[in-house]
Order: sequence, then structure tokens, then C-alpha cells
Amino acid sequence: MEKEITVAQFAEELVTRIDRAKTIDCCKDEIKRLAHLAAQKMGQEKILVHWKDSE
Repeated sequence: MEKEITVAQFAEELVTRIDRAKTIDCCKDEIKRLAHLAAQKMGQEKILVHWKDSE
């Protein structure tokens, strides 16, 4: 089922899933959409990350 929700609602659900150690695999496409939207709307904003190099 597809439904349209606000970015705030999606962000809240995503954070809740992460905090509860639930999988976020279900949201893969939505996370990609959010990343594209964030790049368009907030591309020059800064964020603190704990970067891990892939080995």
C-alpha cells in the first residue's frame, strides 16, 4: 500500500525504528527519496557524522 505522508512523519517513524533496533530495510526506497530531497533542499547544510570507511 502506498500513501503520502509528510517528511516529518517519515523522519519520526525512521528514528523510532532505529531507536527500537528495528530493521530499516523496509524503507530503502523511501530513504533514497529522502536523501535526494535533502540534497535538493538542504544541500549546503552541515551535519555531524561518525564516518566509517568500508573495508
